[in-house]
Amino acid sequence: MALLITGATGHVGLTLLRLALAEGLEVVAQHRAPVSEALKDELGPRVHWARCDLSDAFATAAALSPCKIDACVHTAAIPNDRIAADIPWQTVQTNAVATSALLELARRQGWRFVYVSTGSVFQKDMDLSVPVPEDTPLSPRTLYGSTKAVGELFTGMYRNQYGLSAATVRIGFVYGPPLVPPQRDLPRGPLVAFLREAMLGIPVREAAGGDFVASFTHVDDVAAGLLAMVRAPELRHDIYHLSHGRNWSTFDVADAVRAAVPGAVVEVGPGTEPWTTWNRMRGALSGTRMLEDSGFAPRLPLAEGVAAFADWMRKNPDYLGQ
Repeated sequence: MALLITGATGHVGLTLLRLALAEGLEVVAQHRAPVSEALKDELGPRVHWARCDLSDAFATAAALSPCKIDACVHTAAIPNDRIAADIPWQTVQTNAVATSALLELARRQGWRFVYVSTGSVFQKDMDLSVPVPEDTPLSPRTLYGSTKAVGELFTGMYRNQYGLSAATVRIGFVYGPPLVPPQRDLPRGPLVAFLREAMLGIPVREAAGGDFVASFTHVDDVAAGLLAMVRAPELRHDIYHLSHGRNWSTFDVADAVRAAVPGAVVEVGPGTEPWTTWNRMRGALSGTRMLEDSGFAPRLPLAEGVAAFADWMRKNPDYLGQ
């Protein structure tokens, strides 16, 4: 099988690329920015690198024309509202127009198509104690959430009108190797920042933020779940949730970091800011569709995932910076 991964040098894309190679697949790796020769040499000859801007349908078709593709996992996106806010037109092109161009190629060439979306398509006020199943109506209010919702609608339309083997997989608050980003980034929540600072011996003393909740998911689980959807015998639904089915609070994150880094000082006060500056909290993404159709469920809940990430940091201290 030849698997097209868009955004193949991004956090989820590169993790998925490595996993696909480890499991014997040929990979077509789409990227927009240059890729280092060192990375190309590391990953080897089973990767065909295809550089193009996905919002340019003709350039994309030309770049992918030499490849016999069986399936696509579309991870490429402007990833959050902080970035999107300053580049609205580029966000529309990248998150909506590019998705429609890829879906048309998938229709013409018969690929399976897995669109990677986000819990940020739900942005109304919610009862945080109530899970969010896959069939919950969309409620985007921001640029990022709206453009990702458009991608979901396009994917569902190509599935329903043209019979494409296509589905959306929603993920949220991904963390894990490598360090993305290396410094604090409010849209990504507290986990990466707290763990990095604890590993560096920097005391974490936050006056607020402990009541913020999110569905933190380790990147290894995300990659494994996406690959499971590529290999599923049938995509019986248009929407799937890749989630543990529960939220964790910043207080829970602090506990997990202290357990993973003995002696770490991590103190957090109540409230939800600053993490809700760019994030609207929601109930936990829930559902059993992914397990039923692909046999996959996430394997690294918060404490285990943070411990695994801390072990990686110990083995790769150069990534921590100062």
